[in-house]
Amino acid sequence: MLDVVTNCPLPSLLLAVPSEQILAASGVAERLLCPDGGSPVDRSLEDFAADEPTGALDLMVSGRLDGYEARRTIHHGDRTVPVTVWIRVVDGQERRRFALAKLLPDPAAIGEALRRPEGATAEAVVGSTDAHLTVDRVSTDVAALLDHRAADVVGQSLFRLIDTPDARPLLQALARGADTGLGTSLSVRPQLFGFRASRCQLLLLLLLLPMEPSPSFAFALVDEESADALTSALGMKQALWQFDEVLRSATASRMAAELPADPGLGRLSGRELEIVMRLMNGDRVPAIAESLFLSPSTVRNHLSAVFRKLRVGSQQQLIHLLRRTDAPSS
Repeated sequence: MLDVVTNCPLPSLLLAVPSEQILAASGVAERLLCPDGGSPVDRSLEDFAADEPTGALDLMVSGRLDGYEARRTIHHGDRTVPVTVWIRVVDGQERRRFALAKLLPDPAAIGEALRRPEGATAEAVVGSTDAHLTVDRVSTDVAALLDHRAADVVGQSLFRLIDTPDARPLLQALARGADTGLGTSLSVRPQLFGFRASRCQLLLLLLLLPMEPSPSFAFALVDEESADALTSALGMKQALWQFDEVLRSATASRMAAELPADPGLGRLSGRELEIVMRLMNGDRVPAIAESLFLSPSTVRNHLSAVFRKLRVGSQQQLIHLLRRTDAPSS
């Protein structure tokens, strides 16, 4: 398991819980935390922080959260850099608890491009809720997860989409997000109209939209095919890439919620939405392909599908359609 994290091309750490002792660090994470050489292994993550702990670790240790987002400032040589840290608990053998930590610094702090991994990452279902926690948008790939069309999911309460025992953890995760403005993640079993899916990782991100007095949320769901990630190297590798996928997808969903309303957005898959948001952010096809670990031809195929669904003929027409200012906020 230590080798999997050490050789991962993502800036990742394996932590002991609750001490936050670093058990393994990928090369990118190692160079981020120790730019002058050395290794962060066997030290606490807090040794590298220039600010105070968020307190969210206590919620994870008590079982109230499976994961959380924190914005930290870390020492980087003779300066400090802001880093968004996502931490997700994983259960090992003999009831020992560990955590995967994903570091998301400014790309300039890494100073290198991430290596493209072998194989594809998991794809996530993405969507958003209104201030009443009613789903107002969801990607079309929800049909493969819940065996119901996206149109059946829109208008449902977020609480109706999960199994009853998961309602209390969901409420706690939503409360933490509303209080701090930071994301949370938890394991849930999606269900709808009697159909129950396998357990998934649900990630929630707070939305503060113009003209909305109450906050709403963006969310992403990805299958958890491996319940105990630390029981095999394959399970750990899968958990790392699924964690990365759900973070990127939820971020795309949060960005999409700020776009003008367009019925065509409801016809996009999670992957298509993510590509569109990166295009809107100014990225070109090669950069999108590199960041999503896809080939440029695959990205172009996704864009062609987006053009058909939104009835546009080019990237410029797509950007103009989604940036129009005469439509109400989504």
